[in-house]
Amino acid sequence: MAKYITLFFLTTISIYALPKESVTENDIYVGDTVHYQIELTDSDEHSLDATEGEVYDDDTVPSFKIFNIVKEKSKLKTSIIFYKPGDYTIPVTWKKNDEPMKSTLTLKVKSQLLGNETDIEDIEPPINFSGPYFFRLFIILLITAINIYLLYALYIYWKSKPKVVDALWEKQPTLEEKTKRLHNLETYLQTNKISEKKLAFKISEYLKEAFSKKLGQNLLGKTDSEFLAELFDRTHINDSILRELRIYFRKTKYDENIAEISKEQAVAIWEKIKQDFGL
Repeated sequence: MAKYITLFFLTTISIYALPKESVTENDIYVGDTVHYQIELTDSDEHSLDATEGEVYDDDTVPSFKIFNIVKEKSKLKTSIIFYKPGDYTIPVTWKKNDEPMKSTLTLKVKSQLLGNETDIEDIEPPINFSGPYFFRLFIILLITAINIYLLYALYIYWKSKPKVVDALWEKQPTLEEKTKRLHNLETYLQTNKISEKKLAFKISEYLKEAFSKKLGQNLLGKTDSEFLAELFDRTHINDSILRELRIYFRKTKYDENIAEISKEQAVAIWEKIKQDFGL
């Protein structure tokens, strides 16, 4: 009888054995890098796998990114960075008796904002300028006015002097990078055979250059997803427009797309994007 009881418990443990999942961090906040590990404990479990890259809950902004995956026979380690607060399960999969299984560990990601922030308090009224304070302020204003006058007089004198420019040494004017990219794009639109993929790359490059100027930030090194996420955070462009352009870039630029479109179709695509993005 004891043998049967022992055999029953061993079988039960084997059936309900679960992989060991863990993270090294206790509290997880948006922007933190989390170190995740899973180890299979059952001999019937195999094909442990995870995919690097950004994971989307929708088509606009990624929820988190998986990177630095290290796989062994029955163990997997990876790093994860979260972009939004919420409850997440990591898309790690394996097979048990050839049946697909997936992770059940839930990670709770918190926001750095606690929700109890208060507005900035009113600034105290300035000191009344009187006595020596008023005299010092008067001296400062007087010196500032004299310096401005001298600078203005020097500028007028410099403007009035005739300037002789040696044509051989005169620096040739250079086109602004944004203008060059726009000219390159519009010239390509006049060709007879237009590659849809090449057109998408030219539009993407021009948009990044144009909004780098508008937002005062270099966006040329960002991926399309990162660039559109930046526009989502810093502009008033409609969310549906950003989602539509992201899907268009994904299908056109990164698929095996060798299609050619007519000049009229290409111009229509460009005119719609210009109108949507106010260019």
